[in-house]
Amino acid sequence: MINRERLYAYFMEICAIDSEPKSERLLADRLKEDLTALGFMVNEDDTGEKIGGNAGNLIARLDGTAPDQPLLFSCHMDRVAPGVGVKPRVEGDFIVSDGTTVLGADDAAGLAAIIEGMKVLREKNLSHPPLEIVFTVAEELALLGSSHLDSSQITSRCGFILDAGGPVGEIVIQAPEQAKINAVFHGRSAHAGFAPEEGISAIQMAALAITRMKLLRIDPETTANIGSIQATGPTNIICDRCQLQAEARSLDSAKLRAQVEGMVKALESAAAEMGGTVEIEVQSCYPSYRLDQGAEPARRAAEAARQVNLPVRFKATGGGSDANHFNNRGIPTVVLSCGYEKVHTTGERIALDQLASLAEWVVAIISGE
Repeated sequence: MINRERLYAYFMEICAIDSEPKSERLLADRLKEDLTALGFMVNEDDTGEKIGGNAGNLIARLDGTAPDQPLLFSCHMDRVAPGVGVKPRVEGDFIVSDGTTVLGADDAAGLAAIIEGMKVLREKNLSHPPLEIVFTVAEELALLGSSHLDSSQITSRCGFILDAGGPVGEIVIQAPEQAKINAVFHGRSAHAGFAPEEGISAIQMAALAITRMKLLRIDPETTANIGSIQATGPTNIICDRCQLQAEARSLDSAKLRAQVEGMVKALESAAAEMGGTVEIEVQSCYPSYRLDQGAEPARRAAEAARQVNLPVRFKATGGGSDANHFNNRGIPTVVLSCGYEKVHTTGERIALDQLASLAEWVVAIISGE
């Protein structure tokens, strides 16, 4: 039912449009033009101004031709760096970049599948419920764009976000809560050769704190990681400032709190024992969510997948998506796997058949055909 060649060409066109976080203007304009041509009423919110970006979230609506509840489809417009100057090409059964940038299939695959699905609805005159589409900005920055979205504008109570790795047909019904930790250690400088006894090393405090933390895979539901340590200075001066950035995630809120508390305690105790101080900021990034397999979006996605002969698997994920915010705001939403591989690397790729199946899935979810 879909037009594969048109889909592949459109996907590569939008991959080639620069769209790193907070710089989505060119892609937003293209998508706005395409949605308007398909009959959608499109509005852009003021999120760009709020976050220091050059584009806001796009919110599009199309009246239904069938008496059914409205459906929400969503993707994000940004991609991780290096995502400027992408040169997509077909290589065998896959679409890839030239190896110097990411491909941007995360999330251009979802964008292209949704647009192709809407083209099919119009061409085939398929019956459909009212449709709402939300394309967000700065998702790769801890869901920054959707955190500023005014969800009261959304009437749908059944949502689908195309934004997960794994084979098309997988449905994410559970995702973690995330918290970030920023810590700055303050020690005392001294000459490292003449009077090291007079110094307090901020780097050593950070190192001691890290050795006391549980990190990486904590349990099946919880992870934690140190993302960066920053300190500069000559080797002959004991460093008096060191900044550490970390995160923790868990599908269980109580476990996340316990993990964060443990990391904070390690930071504080290391500073105190070595005679320094530490400033700690804990930021809650987004909430967790959990849906039953019988929830409306999960049920509808599974039924549609079977109609187009896709193997169905419900799963939990260790990553966040805009679905975390939508679910927390009372819009039951699942995340659909898009088939891309090696995400967030210059080896990112997507199989042609997977991209086509994703577009077919979108049509089936909407029309039941």
